[in-house]
Amino acid sequence: MHWSTRVRTLMTPDPVKIPVDARPSELQALLETRSFHHLPVVDGDVLVGIVSPIDLARVSLSRWVTDEPTREAWLDATFQVRDLMTWEPDAIEADATLRTAAEKLAEGGFHALPVLEDGRLVGILTSTDL
Repeated sequence: MHWSTRVRTLMTPDPVKIPVDARPSELQALLETRSFHHLPVVDGDVLVGIVSPIDLARVSLSRWVTDEPTREAWLDATFQVRDLMTWEPDAIEADATLRTAAEKLAEGGFHALPVLEDGRLVGILTSTDL
């Protein structure tokens, strides 16, 4: 890998995403059935945030309530994904270099960058990818 390589060559294209008004139980199901740890949040075609299992864990009742349907019902009645996510996450253009991506990841204290092209979400690049 050369640091001048473009992000588009290493990103995961067409990432799974979740709508901003989705229920937390939808988020939880996606995170439990997939192997990723960062999920872009969209409003239509526009990237508005990013969410991770840690964001969901912050509001989880799992330490106090063992009944899964009760936990899900409480989460869905209390929150939407918009309440849990990080708004306006740092993102990177598909034509940026891997050096730029690595610098953003190193400085930001986060482990994923949504990848944009002409303002549209086209991929995701994680610290693991690098």
